[in-house]
Amino acid sequence: MNICIVTEYFPHSDCLDIKGGVEVCCYNEALGLSKYHNVTVLTSKEGELDEFNIQDVHVICCGEDRGYVQKGSFTSRLKFMKDAVEKHKILEDIDLVIGYNFITYPVAYKLAEKLNSRVSLRYHDVWIGEWTKNMGISGLFGEMLERYIFKKDIDLYVAVSDFTRNNLNKYVDNTKTITVHNIVDFPKVKSEKYDKPTISCVARLVEYKRVNDLIKAVALIKDEIPEIQCKIIGTGPEEENLKNLTKQLELDENIEFLGFVEEHDDVMKVVNSSDVFCLPSIVEGFGIVIIEAQSLETPFVAARIPPVVESSGQKGGLFFEPKNHEELAKQILTILNDKELYKKLQIEGLENKNNYTKEVIGDKLNKAYESLFN
Repeated sequence: MNICIVTEYFPHSDCLDIKGGVEVCCYNEALGLSKYHNVTVLTSKEGELDEFNIQDVHVICCGEDRGYVQKGSFTSRLKFMKDAVEKHKILEDIDLVIGYNFITYPVAYKLAEKLNSRVSLRYHDVWIGEWTKNMGISGLFGEMLERYIFKKDIDLYVAVSDFTRNNLNKYVDNTKTITVHNIVDFPKVKSEKYDKPTISCVARLVEYKRVNDLIKAVALIKDEIPEIQCKIIGTGPEEENLKNLTKQLELDENIEFLGFVEEHDDVMKVVNSSDVFCLPSIVEGFGIVIIEAQSLETPFVAARIPPVVESSGQKGGLFFEPKNHEELAKQILTILNDKELYKKLQIEGLENKNNYTKEVIGDKLNKAYESLFN
């Protein structure tokens, strides 16, 4: 088949220079599908190139040159959407168009309409009724787009988790929804553990990721382990607030903000060198980084939310009640203080990662899309 993938952001090299889970998902799946089909990706322009290739994937840039944003930026996003739809003029014989996030869902639908092709949406989260809570006033745009797309005739919704699929089924025909978990491109890194007990966290610094809960937990852990270290990778609108909280709790010597780390392998080296990985987020579609941590034999502590419980297989880590920083601190201390448990969690994590290989998930995804033409 000839497949066109529409994603707001995509790496501009095979160094995986990307910012979030949706982009990791899209990158891995584009490469996976390119082993079976011809794949073209439409994405935002970042830099001078208008088009380029990554392995067998052809990438075409749309809209104006712009950096990464998670919310707002309405004008540039609308320009991207408009230009992406206009690319139907240069795309030929496309059999399937796939959208990868709320900005690209209506684009994928319009493109498929103009190209007379099938359309599928790779669905990570359903946020109907939750947009403004998760994103503030700018979430109204997302709420509008999601309600719009649910009224359209989409051929297939491919959810990243059963949790997301169950939420989709509240709004769309459940014969048009399936679950195919994310491909996880397991990092091939190996690094020594840090000299001091260390927690790592990889997250966009937005409110619903609840990194503030981790910072408060570190303050409690410090009472028992004064040398505790915490390395936070990510940027976002909450960064200044989180740094101020760190100062208020006198944790400047314990918490390090590493900002955006460009190379994915460098991110994974931090996770690999840490004793515990933490994901305090209360909103996730899947939780790729949890499985990456499992593959690196770094036990995790995460908020007990259905998608992360599902993706982890309830192996390789411990959970805490969302937003409860006291229980978060307790679970981290449990892992750090129990060597036998630590080893058990490492073994469990390695077993679970085998469910998400390129071969296993790539085959499921390919069969799902080919089913549209059988």
